[in-house]
Amino acid sequence: MDAGQEPPFPELSEYQDLIWRAFLEVGPSMLGAMDEVPLPWSEVDAYARRSPEIIHAWEVQALVKMSREYLSERRKGAEALTMAPMERD
Repeated sequence: MDAGQEPPFPELSEYQDLIWRAFLEVGPSMLGAMDEVPLPWSEVDAYARRSPEIIHAWEVQALVKMSREYLSERRKGAEALTMAPMERD
């Protein structure tokens, strides 16, 4: 993939799109005392309590896991020889 080219984004169902939008709204990560950190449960729970769409505990769990995975991949991406996720088998 050429630099500056947008990676392919998979088609999302309506429900998957809802979870994705919630993830972007709550934020994929936050600043900690020394560095960027994954969202804590308390932050996602506070968001879910005010969201009319996030109503199940597993959805909160999914958002927390998405935050952890996002930050993990972001850190890997800072390494020069890291392969992009869509290019992995």
